Amino acid sequence: MTNNPKISIVTACLNSAKTIRHTIESVLNQTYGNYEYIIKDGGSKDDTVAIAKEYEEAFGGKLRIVHQKDKCMYEAMNQGISMCTGDIIGIINSDDYYSPDTLENVAAIYGQSDTDMLVVIGDMERVSETGELIHRYRFTQKMVDNKSCFGHPSMFAAKAVYDKIGLYDTSYSLAADGDWQYRAMEDEEVKVVLCPKVFNHMREGGASDMPKYKWKWFKERSRMQLEHNRGSKAEIYAREFWKVVKTDIKAIIPEKWKSKAYKMRYR
Repeated sequence: MTNNPKISIVTACLNSAKTIRHTIESVLNQTYGNYEYIIKDGGSKDDTVAIAKEYEEAFGGKLRIVHQKDKCMYEAMNQGISMCTGDIIGIINSDDYYSPDTLENVAAIYGQSDTDMLVVIGDMERVSETGELIHRYRFTQKMVDNKSCFGHPSMFAAKAVYDKIGLYDTSYSLAADGDWQYRAMEDEEVKVVLCPKVFNHMREGGASDMPKYKWKWFKERSRMQLEHNRGSKAEIYAREFWKVVKTDIKAIIPEKWKSKAYKMRYR
């Protein structure tokens, strides 16, 4: 593999003026320079696009702002990925941000790889809406061996993997990233490499954190796991129902208790 791979970054956004500045600056401030950044806006009515345009000169031609209607978040991601020209692709949400050396670490791993069918996954920190650390996800080789899902925002996949596996299944409105990861993990050609450094900082408050979406999550995750033979129907439904219960519990317990629980789980 090349020692200077081009990395494509995609941000799909819609009315993200409150948080996207931090996202953009985290890409702009990377210690690695061979990248392109595609911001795919689905028709924002706030200042999202105006904020993005403020940074065009600073990126020196690496930033591309695209206006294109989409039906859902995953269609927006698919549109962005289809525009990428890099060797390896990362997707960062418009309310998340990268560590400064994320792309440098990804490029080093890609450069040392013996295959272009590569997925690189770093650790991920969940932070409060004001940026305070809640907990760190430390992904493990056991999770790779078990073909588990990982934190999607901390994943970089080679373009060759997308070319073979395909894009996100837009019949899912919340779980298409999990479905894609299962498809990738199940392909014997795909090599998954873990990096024990924090790639992404994910803010609380996304759809997966909202109690109003809990039953949609239940249905989609159950369907996804059934389609990928991740257990019997009874096992999957029981497992996903428990996650719904945990969502209800999470909504009422103090942040400091949640932080302690996550630290125990991911220590």
